[in-house]
Amino acid sequence: MSTPRFAVAGNIYAIEPEHVEDSRAYKYARLADEACFAALDERGFPYKRVDPTKGIDAPIRLSGPVHGVTFHLTYRGPENTDDDKLSSSILDCRLGLAIDDLATVLAKHDIVKAEYLSMYRATGGFVKGVRHPAGRAIDLATVTKSDNTTFNISYDWQGRGVGAKTCGEGAAAPLKDTEGARLFRSIVCELADQQSFNLILSPHYDWGHRDHLHMEVRSDIRWYLIQ
Repeated sequence: MSTPRFAVAGNIYAIEPEHVEDSRAYKYARLADEACFAALDERGFPYKRVDPTKGIDAPIRLSGPVHGVTFHLTYRGPENTDDDKLSSSILDCRLGLAIDDLATVLAKHDIVKAEYLSMYRATGGFVKGVRHPAGRAIDLATVTKSDNTTFNISYDWQGRGVGAKTCGEGAAAPLKDTEGARLFRSIVCELADQQSFNLILSPHYDWGHRDHLHMEVRSDIRWYLIQ
């Protein structure tokens, strides 16, 4: 059973799960740096440590496919500089643990490539352990299966509009029952069940997420928001 936490997150879908201390994202977010690196090593996660990066506690960069899934940076508009590309592919170690879980789910659905809009962004203000300025979030935009079929959140989400529920009892059915719409909902809801990320925001959340899934491992919260 989960307890609503509307006042905390300002959203009717924000809940504090029972036994939240045992949930994955809660544990990931609270790992000390060296304990986090050890956890990645135990999983065989492909990464390299990088130089200290503003806002990120334990900065790393992916160094290869994760469970057979390659992660690539993509863009909404004109491409940025090479420096921007390099910084956008940096992440915090704790997000790496959640991405390891994400890749396991993607591989289960025969996905071999995942494109994201950003992980680290040194803009928009900094709060320790929160969002992109801390390297704690990935914005997943596009996935490609082994047969080269590609699905994009912008075109394939088939949402019911801002405010709709995404997972669980009373979840809104997609406008069109397409393979892509089913696939993205399966990904989101399987990750929600695993509690790998404590925030997963889809186009159902607001217009700003119309073209991606924001997946975050945030520190110092007990609630989860999946919408």
